[in-house]
This record gives sequence, structure tokens and C-alpha cells, in this order.
Amino acid sequence: MLEQPALFTLQDVFALLNVGIAQAGGNNAFARKHGVHKTTVSNWANTNRHVSDALLDILDLERVTLYRPKKALQNGQGAHNG
Repeated sequence: MLEQPALFTLQDVFALLNVGIAQAGGNNAFARKHGVHKTTVSNWANTNRHVSDALLDILDLERVTLYRPKKALQNGQGAHNG
């Protein structure tokens, strides 16, 4: 049986970032280690900036897109084509 890949919520991504910042010794050390500006790290840490490709690369993550039925479909109502 194939194992499902791990999926992370946005909260999980920021938790990983916070662990990385702590392990590096703070925002400035994390910024130096990964070659990004310290203000960028601060904005990421304070969720003032969207998750960028640079942050995903640093955290060794990739962006995926998922789709699910709207709530109406989950309640057994018909689907709409369009």
C-alpha cells in the first residue's frame, strides 16, 4: 500500500519556521544562515508576509494544491458543472 505524503497546514509551516529560528539562535542568525534579510524573517515569523517559495525552500517543503467539495456537496446536494 502506498503511504500518503505528509500535508501541512499553514499553522504547521509557521511552527516549522519558529523551530528553525529557535535552532538557529534567533531571527538574525536564521536570516544569516539562509541568506535572507532579517526583516523578511521577522515578517515571516509574525505572519506579516505570505509563505514564499524562498521560505518553502528553506523549510524543504513544496506547495501543493488540493481541492474538495463545497459544503453543499458534502451535505448530499447536487454538483454544478461550470
